[in-house]
Amino acid sequence: MSGKKCLRSFVVLVRIGAYDYQFAFVNIKNVWCFMKKLVVVILILGAVYYFKPGWFSFGANNGAFDAEGNPETLVFTIKNCGGWCEKGLAELGRRKVPFRELKLDDNEENQQLYSKLGRGGLPYFVVGQYKLSGYLHAAVASTLAQAYGDKYLSRLERKYFARHFNDDNSPKVYMYGASWCPYCKAMRKELENRGVDYAEIDVEKAYDQDTLVKTMDIGGYPVIYVGYVRINPPKIGNVMSAINEAGYRKM
Repeated sequence: MSGKKCLRSFVVLVRIGAYDYQFAFVNIKNVWCFMKKLVVVILILGAVYYFKPGWFSFGANNGAFDAEGNPETLVFTIKNCGGWCEKGLAELGRRKVPFRELKLDDNEENQQLYSKLGRGGLPYFVVGQYKLSGYLHAAVASTLAQAYGDKYLSRLERKYFARHFNDDNSPKVYMYGASWCPYCKAMRKELENRGVDYAEIDVEKAYDQDTLVKTMDIGGYPVIYVGYVRINPPKIGNVMSAINEAGYRKM
């Protein structure tokens, strides 16, 4: 039914008797016409957003994206940041990640963007919608993987991260621990009490222990991931938050 027909039926019906009944009936018809048009508009906008996400600006201030909506990598630094900023930039260089360094020294525009994006500890990485304060080798890998998948991971990182996912690519809760570790024991109990399935490896019994420890940056136990997300610090509240955000399902 066209818009004109809807309007015409409204005028005719109002002029006829039984005003209250007919008025309600006509309003329903007009709402139906409006809803059909609204659905068409939503479908068109949905199609445009799917193929051209960069045309939409909502949420743009919450991360780093190019004009097509693809994630970009920004790194905020400052002169007296010292070796940590240098290590962070070198890490991205080794991985061949395209990035922009934004120096905060005497640059008001960069300072405003830094504040808008969360003001984390330096170096401050913004990778698409994901943010990382400070430098840690494994945390950089985790942040990049969340935004880009395994594109910028090393061969060994891909091997180990693959264990963090089910066959359908849904994320697992994966714990690196040791049999003697009391914190690991406490975490197992917390997860089991909440009905959360998890996978675990005893690092000290792994045949490739040295390589595993170096690649995944394991300096103590437990180290916990939910898919690509490294939980820091490894507290049950942080694990549960990551589970809720990551589309986790029971194995």
